[in-house]
Amino acid sequence: MTRPQSAHALRTTHQHLRHDKSVEVRLGSLDQLLSATGGRRSGVHTLVGILDSALRLPDALTVRIALPDGADVDERTIGDFRDHCRAQASEEWGAAMTLRQGGFRALPRALTYAVVAALVGVISGYLAEGVGSTLIAVFLYAIAFVAVIAAWTIGWAPIEQSLFDWRAPGHTAAVYELLARARVEVVEGALETEASPVFQG
Repeated sequence: MTRPQSAHALRTTHQHLRHDKSVEVRLGSLDQLLSATGGRRSGVHTLVGILDSALRLPDALTVRIALPDGADVDERTIGDFRDHCRAQASEEWGAAMTLRQGGFRALPRALTYAVVAALVGVISGYLAEGVGSTLIAVFLYAIAFVAVIAAWTIGWAPIEQSLFDWRAPGHTAAVYELLARARVEVVEGALETEASPVFQG
């Protein structure tokens, strides 16, 4: 697919996901569900990419795997797929919580440094008002400006980490959890249609 075609297919897939709570992926064999072969991404990687880019995840999901006619279907592969998704969900949640807790741990010290930097800025600005030398006044104003910016940056960094940065891996973890409990349907010879585009793994 070209980029415009891929973007259109992804938008259509997201609409289908919202309305029917289903997503479909085309694979050469069921083994490609977990294994990347021939330069193609694995099926699970493709599914995660589709769901991770969705604005909202459905409560329940149906995954349709389109295979060529006559392809072997081993139910153990579906079980391995669920186990893989559960393990990845746990790993992603761990990464998310590490980010969040790291932000909370750094917050007290960061706020202390931010207050000190802010005080330096206020004092420098105050002293600049009473200095007779223009050069010294400019120097003090520069210190005040840098100190205020530093105070904001130091104080905001752990807040951003604890409130926002952890949400990306958290969303990916939710995607893996959804896939782990999804209903999986294997369809042979499924054709790509405008209503239900098939993404190739």
